[in-house]
Amino acid sequence: MGLGIQPARRRLLQAGLAALLPLPALSSAQGAAASRTIRLVVTTTGSGEALARALAGQLSQQLGVPVVVEPRAGAVGLESVARAAPDGHTLLLAHSGTLAMQAVAAGRGSTRSGDFVALGPVASQPLVLLVPAASPIHNVPDLLMHARFGSVRLAYASTGVGSAGHLAGELLQELAGVKLQHVPYKGLAPALTELLSGQVDLMFSALPPVLPQLESGRLRALGVTGARRSAALPGSPTLAEAGIKGYECAPAYGLLAPRGTPPEITAPLSAALAKALDNSAVREALRQEGAELLSTTDFTALLQAESEKWGRLLPKPGLRPE
Repeated sequence: MGLGIQPARRRLLQAGLAALLPLPALSSAQGAAASRTIRLVVTTTGSGEALARALAGQLSQQLGVPVVVEPRAGAVGLESVARAAPDGHTLLLAHSGTLAMQAVAAGRGSTRSGDFVALGPVASQPLVLLVPAASPIHNVPDLLMHARFGSVRLAYASTGVGSAGHLAGELLQELAGVKLQHVPYKGLAPALTELLSGQVDLMFSALPPVLPQLESGRLRALGVTGARRSAALPGSPTLAEAGIKGYECAPAYGLLAPRGTPPEITAPLSAALAKALDNSAVREALRQEGAELLSTTDFTALLQAESEKWGRLLPKPGLRPE
């Protein structure tokens, strides 16, 4: 009697052997290897991490694999993705300001936007400019007067070098012709604590985390950084309306993969992102974080424009996210 294997058993055996072999980076049907987890690295805490977690669930459903959010702040997170294998299993959620700052950063080891391939835009997130309720600064003209003529330089807090709040402060100084003292903290909680106690004078922040303090009267909003007023703060002007001509700073978050990731991998990932952003739950999560879907579909072009913008404003050696 021969040792032939019945067709059904042969197929099962082949499937079992295939499971032991290295899987292709992506399958055309799902976009990700069927048995490997995708790491979604996010370089900003607070709202950035919330956006990542909102996306991860839907990306997992679209791709059929686990998507695990991995917070890794600043340059450490950027470099971990830039150095990862271009196989679709390590992705990055970062905002355009951080990537643009890296594009103008000097010195070896600086991760640049060219180290990534854009999978697509996610959302923009305007910020709100805040002062403590006890501050003598009640509006933007007050702020500029104190910055120009005060005996002590005003200090503004941020959640770290290269953060959205840091960039917003740098842009204010450039366009208003004033000098402020930047005080970076490791995350929102310590920065907000210092602002509320009056240890620093002002701060730029995403709106949702500071709404309780605004509603309780512990903080005062001077204005928002986007091109139009926030629906959640209709009484607060844009900084451009308040007198800082040309001011607009609304960091755009995008999804990226390591440079060299081939089109057969990036295409299904981009498609999964588009479907995830069309999900009502994801849109509601974005809304709750004060973020708005971007109208552009070309995140690469947006990054180029942001790099040129910050390249003109921030030609500072060694300036890079921490």
